[in-house]
Amino acid sequence: MLSDRAGEVLNILVDEYINSALPVASDDIARRSPHKVSSATIRSTMSQLTEEGYISRPHVSAGAVPLNRAYRHYVESLKSPLELPAGLRQQINRQFEESEPDVELWSRQCATILSRISTNMAIVTVPWARSPRLKQIQLVYLEEYLALLVVVLQEARLLRRVLTLEEPTTQSHLNQATNLFNERLSGMDYRQVEATQLELSPLETRVKNETVTMLRDVETAKSPEHYIHGLRWLLNQPEFSRDGSARGLVELVEEDMLLGSILAQRPEADDVAVYIGEENPDETLRSFGMIVCQYGLSQQATGTICVIGPTRMGYAQAIGGVNFLSSLMDQLVGELYGGDPVHHTNS
Repeated sequence: MLSDRAGEVLNILVDEYINSALPVASDDIARRSPHKVSSATIRSTMSQLTEEGYISRPHVSAGAVPLNRAYRHYVESLKSPLELPAGLRQQINRQFEESEPDVELWSRQCATILSRISTNMAIVTVPWARSPRLKQIQLVYLEEYLALLVVVLQEARLLRRVLTLEEPTTQSHLNQATNLFNERLSGMDYRQVEATQLELSPLETRVKNETVTMLRDVETAKSPEHYIHGLRWLLNQPEFSRDGSARGLVELVEEDMLLGSILAQRPEADDVAVYIGEENPDETLRSFGMIVCQYGLSQQATGTICVIGPTRMGYAQAIGGVNFLSSLMDQLVGELYGGDPVHHTNS
């Protein structure tokens, strides 16, 4: 257990290193300290922190850099709740208010905004259920032999497919099929839709078969649809521009294997989990810090929001961004589709 003085020195050192990526000298800490403490006293405290495995000092005369244990202490010391500045929250709210009500679009926006807030890489999945259920369908006339099938899932997703028809149709015929399926099939998964016996026209049979296929494809997908933004921010961090330690992460992204590692560490309910260095079970991620949480509809489908950066990332800003955006996504998805959100209040 660190003393108050040692904890204060350590947190100032971590904060300075996050901002500069350069070893931190005792004089730098003395200038930042709210108390009048001599550089000699701070050097003594830094020696203690070195012995206890919080910081590394390659040379006694040089500054110090934090180790993963120091970052963990720093994160645990951050005052909760961590919030983004009010002006930034308002700006983000406006961006979502001006966008179309579509969860894929929201997920993409969320990844883009979060990567810019954190200046690191963000990953956001679209809300996903193990057994997606049909809420309703819509059929839109395009041409005599073309129609757009829109399948709306209870889990807050829209699926679209253009159908090429064997016989000419009208919007009136499409409306009849829409009404029949919405009355008889709403709330079912693909197995139940497939097993339901109905007297159907050739058009209605085609629509039913396509709906079953679309629902099955979502359920059997190996991983949920997701968006990654900001890999360039991550690779531009000084730690990774100097060596090849980010190569393994790039390979995970290119081989579409990163999401599996993230989902395996996703916390339950509305917790925000922070993994630092060797706390990451995946060896490839042990040069990084990761912040991850759920969002969505707790009884229907959930998505995941994640930031990955160096262990030297700005945790306060990144955690604040994850908190705010996960709550905002809860609110948007809940308003659009109904259901109990993972987070019950917005940060």
